[in-house]
Amino acid sequence: MSATRDDRLPEVAREAAPVLEALLVIGGVACVPVRGASMRPTLRDGDRVLVEPFLGLPCLGQIVLARVAGLFVVHRLVAVELSGGRRLYRLQGEAEPGPDGAVLREDLLGRIVTVMRQGRRIEIDDGPHARRWALRRCALRRRRGRLVRGAAILLLAALCLLGWASAGDQDATLAPAPEYRFAAGDVLSLRIWDGQKIDEMKLTVQSDGEAFLPIKGIGSLKVAGKTAGDVKQEIETQLTGIYKETYLELLITKYGGHRVSLMGEVRTTSRNDSGPGEWPLQGSTRLVTFLSFHGGPSQDADLMRIQLTRRSGERKELNLYRAVFQGIQEDDPELESGDLVFVPSLSMGNRKVYVLGEVNTPGVVNILDKMGLVEAIARAGGFTRGGYMKGVVVVKRGPGGQASLQVANFKELVHEAKMAADIPLQPGDIVFVPRRAIVTLQEVFSIINPALGAIESAYIIENFRK
Repeated sequence: MSATRDDRLPEVAREAAPVLEALLVIGGVACVPVRGASMRPTLRDGDRVLVEPFLGLPCLGQIVLARVAGLFVVHRLVAVELSGGRRLYRLQGEAEPGPDGAVLREDLLGRIVTVMRQGRRIEIDDGPHARRWALRRCALRRRRGRLVRGAAILLLAALCLLGWASAGDQDATLAPAPEYRFAAGDVLSLRIWDGQKIDEMKLTVQSDGEAFLPIKGIGSLKVAGKTAGDVKQEIETQLTGIYKETYLELLITKYGGHRVSLMGEVRTTSRNDSGPGEWPLQGSTRLVTFLSFHGGPSQDADLMRIQLTRRSGERKELNLYRAVFQGIQEDDPELESGDLVFVPSLSMGNRKVYVLGEVNTPGVVNILDKMGLVEAIARAGGFTRGGYMKGVVVVKRGPGGQASLQVANFKELVHEAKMAADIPLQPGDIVFVPRRAIVTLQEVFSIINPALGAIESAYIIENFRK
């Protein structure tokens, strides 16, 4: 599933993701399609690649299947770094000028061993010599990309200096959107041509909604609540008795009438209008566009629980993952004047699932988007040899805090591809893989209580015991 940075797997069946990971965890081989051109010439758009689990640790130069920013990518492993006591792995497409973002070991799913191209089977040379040559090709791409970026930065810097020099003596003027309605605080630029000369004047919309217009017979004009087209038509009507013919141009110099407050985990960049603050709306603007324009969410932002409070008091909780990756407009509403957008921190919420028992890495699994039982088991390292796959226990919390127990036959779920029976998980759920069949909640808690205490505060137990 190789792809360019701008078009990395536009369509991935979300139901297939946990199955693919589970197959690799239990030692199976998966066949996945290649999209895009980021791995040319080694891989081409339309190829199918066979993925096998790693035999030992991943090696530099190998072509690997990894999860990058929630998407599957097939790229070369080009570097391994240490950060906070953990290994970070960097990947790069052979046709790309730089590496992808760093991923953890659990995000490396397998290595590519074979390519199927137009009915032909092409084996991947995974020997030391082939890996060294591949790393050199990727390094050459990076150096070439840095030279191009350096030239681009110099060019942009020169253009910015020229722009600042030319803009120092004049205000920027913009054509307002046709549907934009002026409000108190907006500053307008009005140009009038009477066939002989141009009169230019600046209008500020006052708190009473009027703007002073120093023309005999007009004086002031009601502007608030009207569009640029409405105001132009009204001025033209009043000027017909003064001039034989007039031509108007109405632009906006400063947006200040409709404002939205942005708070919480928002990045502050070199732009003056980024980070938390109160920022103006420039016409019809949706949440994702507004947030991106003013710095974007920080690394610690909880994108599943964006809070939107309207001036009327109405409150909404929005999921930016659904808005961006699924195009759900209910999670990307149009903003209105007086709205408050709050981006909470991950530390403020609890989006954890506990995966305990006979798995290779028992502990806490964070829910970034929706997650099912198969994905939770895969992210916990898969089953140990003693895991009872036919009786995986899921303890779920009801709306009133009461606990319920579900038992899933994981072997039937994966081996027979019955993904419709996958159990969706919610924050606070407990997944327990026993050594034998378990049927009662008391038996489950008697076993997992010590494990929960060792992993994290057992706050969840009290809710389940109600």
